[in-house]
Amino acid sequence: MKRVVFNLLILFALCACQARQDVTVNVVVKDAKMEPVEFYLLEADTVLQMDEAGQGVVTLPVKEAQYGTVKYKWYTAQVYFEPGKDFTVTWDMMPSELTVRFEGKNADKNNFINGKELDSPRMGDFALQEGELLEKLEQYLNDNLTILNNKGFAKDFVEKEKYRLTYNVYGMLWQYALGGSSTDASYDKIASLLAEDEWLLQLTSYTNYITGAVEALALRGQDWENMSAEDLTMMKLNYVTAHITNPKIKEYLIGVYAISYIGTEGVNRAADIKKIFDDNVTDPVIRAAFEKVYEEGQVLAQGMPSPEFEYPDINGKMVKLSDLRGNLVYIDIWATWCGPCQEELPHLQRLEKQFEPTKVAFVSISIDKDKAAWEKAVKEGNMGGIQLRAGADSAFTDAYRVEGIPRFILIDAEGNILEANMTRPSEQKTLMYLSMYAEPK
Repeated sequence: MKRVVFNLLILFALCACQARQDVTVNVVVKDAKMEPVEFYLLEADTVLQMDEAGQGVVTLPVKEAQYGTVKYKWYTAQVYFEPGKDFTVTWDMMPSELTVRFEGKNADKNNFINGKELDSPRMGDFALQEGELLEKLEQYLNDNLTILNNKGFAKDFVEKEKYRLTYNVYGMLWQYALGGSSTDASYDKIASLLAEDEWLLQLTSYTNYITGAVEALALRGQDWENMSAEDLTMMKLNYVTAHITNPKIKEYLIGVYAISYIGTEGVNRAADIKKIFDDNVTDPVIRAAFEKVYEEGQVLAQGMPSPEFEYPDINGKMVKLSDLRGNLVYIDIWATWCGPCQEELPHLQRLEKQFEPTKVAFVSISIDKDKAAWEKAVKEGNMGGIQLRAGADSAFTDAYRVEGIPRFILIDAEGNILEANMTRPSEQKTLMYLSMYAEPK
């Protein structure tokens, strides 16, 4: 009898060793203009090219049950993978939306994750009073958990889903808190949900939540709207190093904030940010991403030649950056539909008058695609300086990695970068900085 049991144990061990450690996914795309499908998992990232019929097959390494993401065009689906459980995913470009559905093993779980039976907060909810909003969010979560518990899913999956649903519901609370009318109640709730189990990094709802939650907690009580990008990033990084204890989550957050800063601002004034990154991050993937963006950011470092532009002015004459050599060039990238851009215009006009006796060229580059709207705004607003329109030509803004407007840039008299992300006209620092470099005519 003992020998039989022993042999059964050996057989079980062999079966366990031979258990499949992968998942085969059949992909179907119903779209007239097909693009590749992207997979992101713990062990590997994969890009699957579709055949002419809109079909493809990929085998992915899946050593343990985990959440991953599958992306097609703008739609990113959270997907639950388990070793050996193959499935089919179908992307369908409908007249009004892009949909995704699953068949095969784990289809019930993945259709639940990506289905429409769960409820989530609406934008209007965030206009509620704080107490009412917190009650509303709790009700959303309780309703969703009731639906989940009635599905009959395995216990291990249910326990994981509870976290995903929680961060889906509370995902925007940090933005509400930063709005300025929140009390301890909101901040206490935000802090209470800062779980540090590293498996949670598989959840997009968690990563979205924690990056925002840390920002809200770090900036609480600060005049963050008038802070420089460097100061904002340093406050978030200092909060992470002081309060986040899980090494993997700490590395993730530091990587997100540091890479975001360098990607937008370049390497100017990034020494302290880079030091925090170097002192705390050892993950090779995060380090490689940082090093890549840091190397790219050096192109926009102080003293580097500025990317060129050539755009028509209000009279149709083509103007190039090189035409302005010998002048300090203060560039405003704006649009007629941009509210914050409009708010800066009076301050910009004030600077133009103050520096009229100097060699400072004020250049406004509009990204308006509507030429008539731009012309009307320039003429009726009696705008000064050099008014140019880039329209749909994004070469210059892409070179400077412009992600939001207004954006200001300062170029020296030789055409080299002084500030790839210059302060706004409304900031006192701008007057001081221009005064330091401006020369009389």
